[in-house]
Amino acid sequence: MSAVLFAIVSITDKVIMSGMGLRVRGFLLFIGFQSLTTAIVIALVNPFPSADIEVYARGLAVGVMWGIGAPFVLWTLSREEVSRVTPISQSHPLLVVIFAVVLLGESLSVLESLAAALAIGGALLAAVRLSDAGQVRLSGTIVYLGVAVTIIALAQILLKTVTDDLSFWHAVALRSTGMAAVLIPMNFRPAIAGELRRFMSSRRPFAVLMLDAGAATAGMVAITFAIANGPVSLANAFASTTPLFVFFASVLLAWKTRLLQDEILSVRDVTQKLVAAGMVAGGLVLIATV
Repeated sequence: MSAVLFAIVSITDKVIMSGMGLRVRGFLLFIGFQSLTTAIVIALVNPFPSADIEVYARGLAVGVMWGIGAPFVLWTLSREEVSRVTPISQSHPLLVVIFAVVLLGESLSVLESLAAALAIGGALLAAVRLSDAGQVRLSGTIVYLGVAVTIIALAQILLKTVTDDLSFWHAVALRSTGMAAVLIPMNFRPAIAGELRRFMSSRRPFAVLMLDAGAATAGMVAITFAIANGPVSLANAFASTTPLFVFFASVLLAWKTRLLQDEILSVRDVTQKLVAAGMVAGGLVLIATV
């Protein structure tokens, strides 16, 4: 379920920025207010219990880390094909697995280690472009995405420690508060707010934004619940099939509509992206099931 939700988010994020023209900072401002709204609603419906201040600090730190990573992800997504970005951006469960082994004492068997290598290979394959002359080129924007993936993976590890002390709903609220604390001050400028207001004044863009917000919130609730109730590596691996959903959806949209005009549909590129998505998804699912 979380894989489908995150696939919807990835596709709609790309459509909003590339197909509909909302710039990255305007979108980040929207995400900041969306996160603040989520936190307020949860706090009103389910008030926070008393707990050590250190627990709340960790919960807010999770959100701050996501708030730092989100601009890198969206900036890269606005400039690259969504079917090429997603296998890399969604590979953070792999880093979560590695960090879980190092920081939380979880262990990997030989087969699990081979599965991790498969996922790493898929992420690397998605990052490279092959020219007609056979030259391999790595986009510079992918470097920023790698930074974001590392930050988000560390945030997921920290989230596990928060859900040990608070309910997953309160963990979601703290994460949302931390994100809002980063994204709103960073992007709240008259020109950016005006652009977002004009974008939302049209019915179709507003509907797409609401779809994106709903899927993002539901996806984060689902993955937080999974982390709270199981091993962090296993919980994140369940979301690892997202690249495959994104691949098929992006190819269909690029073929049938003008919403994803930067998607390259040559046989070579489509094959490369499908293999990369399959390697990432297969490697992480294998880790979860062996």
